[in-house]
Amino acid sequence: MCGEVTFSIQGEVHDARYCHCRTCRKFAGTSPAAWGVVQRANLHITAPTSAISRYHSGGGLRCFCSKCGCPLWFEPDAYASILGLPLGVLEGPDIKPPVMHVWTSAKPAWSHISSNIPQHPSYPGLEQPD
Repeated sequence: MCGEVTFSIQGEVHDARYCHCRTCRKFAGTSPAAWGVVQRANLHITAPTSAISRYHSGGGLRCFCSKCGCPLWFEPDAYASILGLPLGVLEGPDIKPPVMHVWTSAKPAWSHISSNIPQHPSYPGLEQPD
């Protein structure tokens, strides 16, 4: 948002989804949070390391700009080769829209799903929401 941290991505942002879990809602400040996945090796940061702050929110590190607080990406503990990117920080015509809703069991009552893409009470293949 402030321009202190910039990055580029080589390759595709894939597996875009809307996440309704409590942690993503808190990180994004909205519900649902729109996320995509990128290979960690394909993210090239053009900022000093001191410009990036990290917070372990359970399951991984939430990374954000140290100056303005803008969310940057999520570094999952369980998958070292990928990063979750909030779609709102990306720009360009090639960003693919989300293809599913996840953690709908954690969706707040005031949030309504109006799209017809698949909805999952947790993450496909997992049992419990975070």
